[in-house]
Amino acid sequence: MSASAAASATELAPRRDFASNVFHDLSQPLTALQCSLELALVRDQTLEEFRASVEAALQNAERLRQRLLLLRELSDAEDAGDTSAPLALDRLLQQLREDILPLFESAGRSFELTCAAVKVAANEAKLVRGFFYLLEFLLRCPSPSHGLSMRGERKDQQQVEICIAGCGARVDAAPSDDCCEPDWNGELEIARRTFCAVGGDLIWGASPGLPGVWIVRLPCIG
Repeated sequence: MSASAAASATELAPRRDFASNVFHDLSQPLTALQCSLELALVRDQTLEEFRASVEAALQNAERLRQRLLLLRELSDAEDAGDTSAPLALDRLLQQLREDILPLFESAGRSFELTCAAVKVAANEAKLVRGFFYLLEFLLRCPSPSHGLSMRGERKDQQQVEICIAGCGARVDAAPSDDCCEPDWNGELEIARRTFCAVGGDLIWGASPGLPGVWIVRLPCIG
């Protein structure tokens, strides 16, 4: 396989995983909803049993609604919005940390942040949303560490990298075929599309025996 073909395959892998996950996330509550309603109709039930069937159907309907809302968020994430006003990335991330820190503390997790003073061309509301979805996903990940560290630094005149470590990505004793990117779910895809819309990216790097590292890349200004 040529280098370009390999790069294309690597780039498309998360999207294939995501499409598969979307199908599973939508079909599972829909199938459960259908089964609950069919059982409610064909079985002789007491009032309590019928109520339980209806409640199960409502729960699965709500799960399906949440998945559909996530799909709408995905569509919106591809629109970069107004990027005419430069954003101070360090201030934006500090405010985001203050807003989301109570969630980390309630889960017994710490959240450390250091970021160089740098400006990026992005829409503030959309960029905050992208980071929020990413951090929300990482908060749910099982972690060998109780702490999450986010470090932003300028790599050159055109790009800033935000590395997120201690996030509980997969841990393997040695390299293997199983040591690959985590399942690409809705939250991660929203974050990736948000960053890509302004010329950035979201990638994940595996480290044998160590937690993986998420890297957000964004174009910087000045």
